[in-house]
Amino acid sequence: MRKSNFKAPTIVLIFNSARVLVAIMRSVHCVAELTHNNLQSISHCCTGRYTHSRGYYFRHLHPDVLIDLDDLDNLRLEEYDKLCGAKRKYLPVRVMAHHRQKAENNYQMKVSIAKETISNNKIVDGE
Repeated sequence: MRKSNFKAPTIVLIFNSARVLVAIMRSVHCVAELTHNNLQSISHCCTGRYTHSRGYYFRHLHPDVLIDLDDLDNLRLEEYDKLCGAKRKYLPVRVMAHHRQKAENNYQMKVSIAKETISNNKIVDGE
């Protein structure tokens, strides 16, 4: 019996832009760290409010569906949604790939700006 006031983490499935299962993660927080994505966006994707985020599709693990490691790189998003009894919209693979590339470019830009800021602060502190 749990004594914590916090909700237990829910396993999240990550599907790539080609709609193939690429990862099974312990929680939304783990997914956010891995994909450099917003927690709320991931949660909205899992619940069906959003279709995708940053070039990925996300789903909570349905309690009635058994997923194992053999499903990695084999299970298709459409099949999973059908097993869960969910009807969702999907974007064309080409559009999703564009979203993924754009998100990666934005992340790389933020990282380079952060490194430059740290570098400039070291110079100022050193003077």
